[in-house]
Amino acid sequence: MASKFLKNPLVILLSVVLGVLFGFRYKELAITLGPIGDVYLSFFQMSVIPILITAIVSSLAQLMKDPNARKYIARILLVFVAVLAFTAIFGTATGVFAKPGENLGERTTATLNKIIKTSSSGASQEMALKNPQADVKSDKSSLMSFFIHIVPSNIFTALSSGRILEIVFFSIIFGVAAGVVKDSASTFILDLSKSLLESFQKLINWTMYGLPFGLFFLMGKQIAEVGVEIFLAMIKFIVVFYAGGAVLFVVATIIVQIRAREKNVFRVLHALIDPIVIAFATRNSFAALPSSILALNELRFNENTTNLVFPLGVTILRFGNIFYFAIAACFVAQIYGAAIPPSGLLIVVVGALFAGTATAGASGLLTLPMLSIILDPLGLPVESILIVFMAIDSLIDPMRTFLIVYGNITTTALIAESERGKAR
Repeated sequence: MASKFLKNPLVILLSVVLGVLFGFRYKELAITLGPIGDVYLSFFQMSVIPILITAIVSSLAQLMKDPNARKYIARILLVFVAVLAFTAIFGTATGVFAKPGENLGERTTATLNKIIKTSSSGASQEMALKNPQADVKSDKSSLMSFFIHIVPSNIFTALSSGRILEIVFFSIIFGVAAGVVKDSASTFILDLSKSLLESFQKLINWTMYGLPFGLFFLMGKQIAEVGVEIFLAMIKFIVVFYAGGAVLFVVATIIVQIRAREKNVFRVLHALIDPIVIAFATRNSFAALPSSILALNELRFNENTTNLVFPLGVTILRFGNIFYFAIAACFVAQIYGAAIPPSGLLIVVVGALFAGTATAGASGLLTLPMLSIILDPLGLPVESILIVFMAIDSLIDPMRTFLIVYGNITTTALIAESERGKAR
């Protein structure tokens, strides 16, 4: 009973509100107790890399081993890559043309500048917002340099240094290799990676019990140092993200309707209402897995294909995170007044794909550090801006989770054949 209460989205949102009030009313005490939140955040982040590796390895190894999947693996890979690329490109285009980080006004810019300075140290403090002469670093925005640094020369060095991009690449290659070796060795690797994944997910599950308390101290400290203006400063970003998500929802619904051979779009929405509500309410894409499969079966998609593709997709195809990371990267560049060249835009697209893949098995605040996959090659700071995205995560996460679930429903519909008109 207590565990359900602590994980309830309303309780988590309430902890954010109370943290804001605490930081606003008792500033000195909130700053003094702030390190409690910092310790919780570190404890929360320590399972990121283990979950990342085990989720990717187990998913890809299982895909390569499954004889049913091998029959149409080319189609699965083609659709996966195409839908991922579309999401990343659309997210980047939304960030570029909607300009969530531009024309914010002097007061908002000053607020963000204050947040960044109080949340960072070192060189990142010296980067003034809205410098019209700024540009992303040319050496880091080199496409050749970006792709060269994807491949780790030493995976243990990459692990110890936390170089996520290299770790993701290694996990993908190793997962494919583990799926094609002889059965005995492959089964051992698959069982081991699944066991480790479940263990670290259990650890995260335990950590979630402390999320309301961790957020309370984190928000209390930040509001004491910055003020409630942090939410007002991010309104434009939130509106752009939700507007872009609404466009993706419309496009995805049309695709599902066509693939289901259903003339009435409202019947499609009626069949999908359960996973939609669950995704928004729980902010957990895996919680919507059973209802999503039932909805796809109700729309008469092939059950065997649905049972294989959707669970795999919801693990590694994190559409909401990809879309979010692409817009967030553009936002960071814009608030720093840093113009992104064409090669830099390609880095945002590819980086968003890798960052989204890197969030396999993770959700919410745990995914935010993956922004470094995009921002580091562009020479933009991530640590100093992270607290801004943390502050609004409870508002962003419902739509982000919904896009993950709905995007995978659409992807499964593109792969599975409709059995409408056939004998069931």
